[in-house]
Amino acid sequence: MKSARIIYHLARADFLERVRRYSFLVMVGLVVFLGYQTAIGNMALELGKYRGEYNSAWVGAMMSLIAAFFLGWFGFYLVKGSVARDRETGVGQIMATTPLTRPLYLIGKLLSNFAVLMAMVVVLALAGLVIQFSQGESTQINLAAFLSPFLLIATPLMMLVAAIAVLFETIPFLQGGFGNLVYFFLFITTLPLFMENDTLSKYPALEPIGLGLLSDQMSTAVSTLYSDYDGSFTLGGGMSPATTTFVWEGVHWTPDILFMRFSLILFAVALTLFGALFFDRFDPSRSKPKRIKSSASDSAEPAPALRPSAPAVSLTALNRAANRFSFFNVLLAELKLLVKGQRWWWYAGAAGLIIASIASPIENVRQIVLPLAWAWHILLLSPIGNREARDNVQQLAFSSASPLWRQLPAQWLAGFIVTLIMGSGAALNFMINSNSVGLFALLSGALFIPSLAIALGVWSGTSKPFEIVYLTLWYLGPMNNVPNLDFIGARSNGHPQIFIPLALALIVFAFFGRSRQLQN
Repeated sequence: MKSARIIYHLARADFLERVRRYSFLVMVGLVVFLGYQTAIGNMALELGKYRGEYNSAWVGAMMSLIAAFFLGWFGFYLVKGSVARDRETGVGQIMATTPLTRPLYLIGKLLSNFAVLMAMVVVLALAGLVIQFSQGESTQINLAAFLSPFLLIATPLMMLVAAIAVLFETIPFLQGGFGNLVYFFLFITTLPLFMENDTLSKYPALEPIGLGLLSDQMSTAVSTLYSDYDGSFTLGGGMSPATTTFVWEGVHWTPDILFMRFSLILFAVALTLFGALFFDRFDPSRSKPKRIKSSASDSAEPAPALRPSAPAVSLTALNRAANRFSFFNVLLAELKLLVKGQRWWWYAGAAGLIIASIASPIENVRQIVLPLAWAWHILLLSPIGNREARDNVQQLAFSSASPLWRQLPAQWLAGFIVTLIMGSGAALNFMINSNSVGLFALLSGALFIPSLAIALGVWSGTSKPFEIVYLTLWYLGPMNNVPNLDFIGARSNGHPQIFIPLALALIVFAFFGRSRQLQN
């Protein structure tokens, strides 16, 4: 009973702290916008030319699937960071002095993450009720049919996402930006794995998002009514809206399905307890100490009592030449901050991508090699604009001479240079083959990427928004051929008429944000 009280108060305090944060308000606004897009028909669940009547069962299933997909994808980034925040603020060190055990602490964080995500699910559920009444196809509310998809599809996934966020924060190499990238690719590969694997597709209820379960039951219902059904199942803004409706009574919840869905919750708890094996409980002695090189002269240093007294020091005022500002030196320092300290394999991978960009056929460069090259340096660009907040050196950086017109342009230009270097092989290939369209698209993309990084970094104070937004644009645009998001020019002209003005607007936005920081 005492352990339950500890977990409750820990989760409650953490949840209340989070809902007062600006990021939570932004996420609620995005969820409301998502519900609005569904209400006006820009987001819909369709089976080819068929869709269900907007009754409680259909709307509940559709909204729970939207919640599972979008919150499962982006909710991780909202809740990840609570353990790091305790570490940075010193709260974790205080907890380390108490009898609080590692499993109890992590279970509390799991429940806090889960509560935050479920708050978003509740917003979408309320939006679902509004959608059912606004459509007017069925005004009778069946709470059991409406709520069961939220409880049995969205809830287990939210618990699983909350557990993965806790697990990533306990494993050192997954705590930062690399963990954000890992989760992004883990999520987008999970769905094809379950849908295309014959063994896993036999158990659709085990698919975390619930897409396989709903697709299986809805497709069966349509097939019994319409023999010409082609088996399609889409969630999104359909280009050709469904023309025929049918009455769907909801998921047939069998004991096997219930067991599989609840097993995801048990798996989430097991993941959290597994993370306790790696959690250092804010004990610095558990981290590997850095090696400090020592020389023979250091070991032969005389005892403190025998050391001679320090000589008197006289300070000489700097001359005008020493005080003179050199933009090149600032730019060189920013470049060193970006690229220095990477592992050897990162440099080898970068060199390999540049060489592949030169040697590959031009279409392969535009569609595969260049997008990979510009995904390779994401973690280098993500600290642009927020390094001062991350390293807690705002007072030093912002008190220097003209930080707005000296440091910020150097940061952007350093990011632009690194982006150009990663695309230099493709640029050379385009010039050799006289591909001016590809070259212009490359230049517009090279302008846009660091501009996005510096704007999001300045305004958010963290690297996480850039990692999320850029990866999403990269995945949807160049990799999945969404035309208006193809800023690289993988399968289009790159839309420089959109991304060059947008890059300039982002730079202005970053300058405005930094000026506000300096005033505060």
